[in-house]
Amino acid sequence: MEKIKLAVIAGTPYDTMLGRDYYSSKGYDIVSAYTSESSAEQNKLQYSNPEKLQQITLDKIMELKEQGAKAVIIYCNSLSAVLDKEDLIRSSGLALLTPLDVYRNLSVSASKKIAILAANSQSAVKIEKIIAKNNSKTEFITAGVMPIINAIEAKIEPGNIYDDHGLKELINSFQKMGADYLLLGCTHLPYLKNEIDDNFEKIIDPADEILDMLLEQIS
Repeated sequence: MEKIKLAVIAGTPYDTMLGRDYYSSKGYDIVSAYTSESSAEQNKLQYSNPEKLQQITLDKIMELKEQGAKAVIIYCNSLSAVLDKEDLIRSSGLALLTPLDVYRNLSVSASKKIAILAANSQSAVKIEKIIAKNNSKTEFITAGVMPIINAIEAKIEPGNIYDDHGLKELINSFQKMGADYLLLGCTHLPYLKNEIDDNFEKIIDPADEILDMLLEQIS
């Protein structure tokens, strides 16, 4: 199938750049936009005015549609957690997927525990509920880590974030509580993947699966 132009929308300029670069590296023509100027602004909107965030996102989608986008990837877990996805699809007429769609298809052995790292607790709870629906016996350990996200946005070196911003202790706590898998429930977090890769049997990163599901949907 001929590669289509994809729209990538995320919460901040930084994670939008991450999404644009990732899918560009797969050979796709990308147009992109972000819904707020900083992680602090994005976090505030998610909690205090999700309706405004819904409209901002729709406006961005329509702008990218005018630029030739044929499908949309919302490259932000916490943003996805507060959006009405079906309304966006109806209003824009475009196929649209988010990381949450990947979690709906996730199948986990009942004997496994999943640790979820997310930008905020609202996003972590939404991810847990989605996975639990099809994995009722799975145990979850969750954490919202906005200070870590802010450190990534500030472009602090991954090793320094891991050692000096509480992430090392948090990962150790996950292991002591018996977590087998770690789910990267924020698109900023692959920035730290090398630092945490050796600590878990499996790290769940939805980026590839989103693209595969979207292409299957529009083929």
